[in-house]
Amino acid sequence: MQKKTVFKISSTERGQTVTAVCCITDTGVLGQPALILLRKRMNPLLYEDPPNGTLSLISDTGYMNSHFFIDWLKHFYKHAKPSVEYLVLLIAHNPTSHCSPPAVLFYRENNITFLTLPPHSSHGLQPLDKCYFAPLKALYSSEAEKWLVKNPAKVITLYEVSGIFQKAYSATARVQLAEKAFRVTGIEPYNPDTISEVCCSPSLVTLAPLDNDCTVAVAPEENEVSPSTSQQMSVSSQSYYFLDMNNEELNGKENLKNLRS
Repeated sequence: MQKKTVFKISSTERGQTVTAVCCITDTGVLGQPALILLRKRMNPLLYEDPPNGTLSLISDTGYMNSHFFIDWLKHFYKHAKPSVEYLVLLIAHNPTSHCSPPAVLFYRENNITFLTLPPHSSHGLQPLDKCYFAPLKALYSSEAEKWLVKNPAKVITLYEVSGIFQKAYSATARVQLAEKAFRVTGIEPYNPDTISEVCCSPSLVTLAPLDNDCTVAVAPEENEVSPSTSQQMSVSSQSYYFLDMNNEELNGKENLKNLRS
């Protein structure tokens, strides 16, 4: 029996870059996100229906940089309200935009302890990557498809992104999801045994045995590279975890980047 082909409306293959900054805490509270759109000038129509408390930004590239990160830190400080009595641990990646001199000075002056994750460890240590962004991406794609069905002969532009993102963001705002994200990464409650040593070992090209007819080429000594070493880290019970989320297309196929208290 021949299978029936079902066609589905999709947006343009090559879209514009949009960056979203999301944050969660180990108590299940979602912080106010930020959206960075690829524009030269700000237009209020771009942010008609974003999630509550969204920080609206525009840039020439659509990506996060050191200047926008300071703006986001001020936005974060306003809602997290760290103090001498209530210190905040902010866990993040370690790109240059997060470790710039103005950012470091902001941490010191506002009672924020900044901790970066080891390189190439997001698959095991990022709470948002582990449990949050997968359903967020799926819901964003679903909402984008619904919009295309309701608006035939139209494409999703930057003016529709905030509204679609708001629906997906609100649907994933669940306390259980946030608590699970920190639990499976071993951050809260603290459990160093969650991430095994095997996960931190160097990658292997293949586990398949060599055939008898195969020969192994040995590189010259001057080209030898030492294997990478794994790093260990410990985290206190109260912390924020942050991530930048980049989506290459407006139809929901986004690369994400993360936060917590």
